[in-house]
This record gives sequence, structure tokens and C-alpha cells, in this order.
Amino acid sequence: MKWEDICVNCGLCCHEKVIYPDVLEIDLSSPCEFYDEETHLCSVYSERFAKCHRCEKVTPFKAMFSRSLPDSCAYVEWARKHHIRMRGKREFVLSSSR
Repeated sequence: MKWEDICVNCGLCCHEKVIYPDVLEIDLSSPCEFYDEETHLCSVYSERFAKCHRCEKVTPFKAMFSRSLPDSCAYVEWARKHHIRMRGKREFVLSSSR
């Protein structure tokens, strides 16, 4: 299995986030310009890092330590399953200013 096959295309990483000490807030009204809300896919996936300054590659290291990935992220779940998630759980809030 390839690393990227772990992703379930929830799209939460494609939205603006605010990170507080114990809360990750994801603003559902602010998706990336290349995010397709119907398919939950990136329209420029193969070129996403060059075309979108907000896009960051999710690596095993990020799955272990990132504060910007929700606990429901498949990469975070993978890291927890393999007992390598080093960041504790936090409250996760979805917001929308629409």
C-alpha cells in the first residue's frame, strides 16, 4: 500500500484552520481554491505543492506530530494504530461563517 492510499479524501486538510492549545478549529467556509467540494478531491493534485502555497504534504512525521490534522484524519488514525502518534487528542471544532 502506498502512503497516499491511507487518505480517505475527507478534505478537512484543505480548509483554513485555527489552532489553539487544546482545540483545532476548521473553517468549512474557507476551502482551498483547488478543492472540489462535491468530489472532495483536489483539481490540481499532481501539481498541488507548486500551485497552492497552503498545501503541505502529509508525511509519517506529520501524522505523528502535526497540530493541524484532526484526530479523525486517516493518517492520524494510522499513526495511533501503530502506536507512533506523539501528540495527544484535542477538541475538534468545525465552523462555518456562511
